[in-house]
Amino acid sequence: MGNRVKLSGLVLIMLVVALVFSGCGSVGSNTIKIGSVHPLTGSMAYEGQAMVNAQRIAIDKINAEGGINGRMLELVARDSMGTSSGAANAAMKLTNSGVVALTGTYTSSSAQVVSRTAEKTGIPLVVTVASSDNLLSNGYKYTFRIQPSVSVFSRNFLEYLDFFRTDDMKTIAFIYENSNYGTGIAEYIKNHIDETGLEIVGMLAYPATTSTLSAEVTKLVSLNPDLLVPIGYYSDQSLMMKEILERDIHFNKIVGCANGAFSDAKFLKTFGDQVDGILDINYRYNPNSPEAQYMMKTYRETYGEDIPVHAIYGYQSIMVIADALKRCENPDDTAMLRDAIASSVIEEHVLPQAEIRFDEKGENVNSAGVLVEIRDGKHVIVFPEEYSDADNKEAE
Repeated sequence: MGNRVKLSGLVLIMLVVALVFSGCGSVGSNTIKIGSVHPLTGSMAYEGQAMVNAQRIAIDKINAEGGINGRMLELVARDSMGTSSGAANAAMKLTNSGVVALTGTYTSSSAQVVSRTAEKTGIPLVVTVASSDNLLSNGYKYTFRIQPSVSVFSRNFLEYLDFFRTDDMKTIAFIYENSNYGTGIAEYIKNHIDETGLEIVGMLAYPATTSTLSAEVTKLVSLNPDLLVPIGYYSDQSLMMKEILERDIHFNKIVGCANGAFSDAKFLKTFGDQVDGILDINYRYNPNSPEAQYMMKTYRETYGEDIPVHAIYGYQSIMVIADALKRCENPDDTAMLRDAIASSVIEEHVLPQAEIRFDEKGENVNSAGVLVEIRDGKHVIVFPEEYSDADNKEAE
């Protein structure tokens, strides 16, 4: 009996020592876990699931190449349900499950709460999609964003305006969803509209969860702007376009800014060449990148459709984390991982920009949108010229 007690005590001591030296639950395991917080149910489930799908493609590619020094990556996805409370709950569950990094979240409000969790737990968050300028304004050290912010998208709109502006374009109207994302872009452009000489004739806000935009479209018809700028998510902006087409309404020029529908492959599948001529300033893949070609080809073969544009950042988020993990002496040390992400200089990636590099706030300093036009039922990058694929549509 005494020997059994001594043996049990020794085993207990060994377990305690192992836990102390592990520092984190995944040490010594065969996998390195990365958490994913996205809406997998609700009105944004299509976007959230696509993000996770793209992340799995990135995970599979890294693992096929040997993983992180022989250890495989594992994606652990949790449903945010598209709400801040759901995102907070999902993030907390993930941090308690041994993940070394978090990714997410598709909406800025959800990203705000997950960034607080990341800061509190010391587990780095690499944002997939969330554009609010406020996200990285609080001095947090564990949050990084690859995609363009509201300000960047808005500046891109003003910079690219001359590319699509015509001599008779005098008035402009905005229709936008009323969260930080839609309102932020619309307000930024409004505050700088004097630089363009355009006159604002309408600013129509609506909730992203709306089931109809009939009244708003009727209002736009009465305003008759020379330039209509829609800003919103896939579901609501598709509702708007369906309304416009069914009523055979014609606007002189429609140019989205970070529009969740206009640059999406599903939008083309739904509306085809009926939406030819629409432009959008948005994120996109780099048509000159071999890795982007691999990503698109693999997504199409795996999921039976073209990769939704926002999901590109799901893929790239994993690649940023993997690059940092490979540079960590101890991949399970989340503080070391945070520092490795902060010092990233990634030249080979899928985005239409220079190298991925973060400033002291965690912003990707080279992030930028491109101007995409729908031509013959296909997306074509038309500006900037170095990323234009107007004459190269093999990727489509």
